[in-house]
Amino acid sequence: MSTHTNPDNTPNTNPNPALSGENASVPPARPKPPKQIYPLERRDWIFAAILPFCTLFTVIAGVWGGFQAGFTAAYLVIFALFTAYLAQRGTKAGAYAAACGVLAVLLSAVFTITSGTVIRFFALCLMAVLSVIWFSSLAGKRMFPGELGLAKRVLWQTGYMIERTPRSVASLFGTKNPHAKKAAKILLGLLCAAPVLGVVIALLIRSDAAFEGLMGRMFSNVGVTIVQIILTLILFPFLLSFGFSTRKDADEAQKEKTRKGLDTLFIAAFLGVLAVCYLVYLFSQLAYFFSAFSGILPEDFSFSYAEYARRGFFELCGIAGINLALLYLMLLLSKKTDGKPPVVLRVLGVFIDLFTLLLICTAEAKMVLYIRAYGVTVKRLGTSAFMLLMAVVFLAMLLRFFVSRVRVLPVAVVTAAVIVLALGAGNMHTFAARYNYNAYKSGTLSTVDTAYLRKLGDEGIPYLAELTKDSNAEIRRQAYAQLCIAVEERYEGEYENVPKEEISYYCPGEKYNGELKAFSIPRRRAYAALDALLKAEPDFLRTYAADRDAAMGDEMVWW
Repeated sequence: MSTHTNPDNTPNTNPNPALSGENASVPPARPKPPKQIYPLERRDWIFAAILPFCTLFTVIAGVWGGFQAGFTAAYLVIFALFTAYLAQRGTKAGAYAAACGVLAVLLSAVFTITSGTVIRFFALCLMAVLSVIWFSSLAGKRMFPGELGLAKRVLWQTGYMIERTPRSVASLFGTKNPHAKKAAKILLGLLCAAPVLGVVIALLIRSDAAFEGLMGRMFSNVGVTIVQIILTLILFPFLLSFGFSTRKDADEAQKEKTRKGLDTLFIAAFLGVLAVCYLVYLFSQLAYFFSAFSGILPEDFSFSYAEYARRGFFELCGIAGINLALLYLMLLLSKKTDGKPPVVLRVLGVFIDLFTLLLICTAEAKMVLYIRAYGVTVKRLGTSAFMLLMAVVFLAMLLRFFVSRVRVLPVAVVTAAVIVLALGAGNMHTFAARYNYNAYKSGTLSTVDTAYLRKLGDEGIPYLAELTKDSNAEIRRQAYAQLCIAVEERYEGEYENVPKEEISYYCPGEKYNGELKAFSIPRRRAYAALDALLKAEPDFLRTYAADRDAAMGDEMVWW
């Protein structure tokens, strides 16, 4: 082994000759710092231990139950778990956050009350937003300042949930945590026991018929069970990360930024052009009220109720949406004094705001005429509810021009939640079916659309059953035909080897057993009505088979 010496014959103390000379000043490579993990307390471990079971329950009862009553129960369990985990001593959630939490819980009941897909979708979206607001405030995190403070808070917490997922999982199984070592050993033991358990269960099945029957029942849907477990394993890390990051990560300081803002003259000129256009529009509307202006109306000015109600309706909604975006951008981008836009912008904003409210009132009046003439549909109810939401938002915008503390976005979120809750609790599908049925019976409507009653889903079935007793023979025939289709839709798969016309002879009476995960009030009522009809008139499926085929053929042609 050669000995290295320096030019002055002194020993070379550098342990690495490669770093001598020009490389002597290069520092050795530093080891990478270990990934940070969350320091876990007893509460964190309890939360992490309970969360997998709650997640699995949500998948089985909520998702596999078809987002019925099982989803309501699963959400309440998750809500209670996160509320108990995130609650901090000495920290009180604000009134707005508390209202959001209450609305989120109430919205979960929508999945039990109604079968409407659209209303459930909006309820689910709003529940997610409201839950983030409630849980964040519960953990001591307040809404960010500014017009977009609520949106920033929701996006911030969601982004942290995704970003901190690896860190949250590592906190459970990281080597730095003694409790994590125990959890890892337990998990490893369970995994190693799986093959042995499989062999033992196979031998026990061959040894005893009763145990074989029990295992056969447990593993009859093993494929579905595996998918449910996989989905649980996918959702669990994100829910765990949301809990850990919300409770343990500190907020970065957020201050409302004072922007320079766009030039007032530019914004005033932009909004002024629109204001003049809207003035001309208002002038044209005088033709409806004063005969002196009748010359500007088209010569063929004659509309039916439907044409009048539909004429320009969606265009008016589009204008309202454009005006809302422009006014909100004006609030965000304009120069402000004491949090309020300049006077000239406020004047133009107030005019455009009031003009839009007038358009909304006009559109709503047209919709009322349309409903009186042709009945209620879910789309008409939903459109009316949307216009109500727009009206409240524009009123909040009007108030914001004069009161700087008003925030439009939080008002819009709560208003949307209240409206969706009202539509869900009142069950707009049931309301539409009941209104059309009662309007026909009272003579307000000359006929009733039986096909639409069936398309309303479970909510329309009881009213179709009532129409089988109607004095009008044609309405009775149509109702029976639609009920034939409804029976096939709901009992399909129950009698695979039985002809459709013979289902009534195999009717189990109370077919629907009300299992929690698949239960909903409209579904229970629909099956009760169909079971009663199949018992009372077991031959109606055979009698009206031709009418059923004709009704289904009409739908195929329409599509």
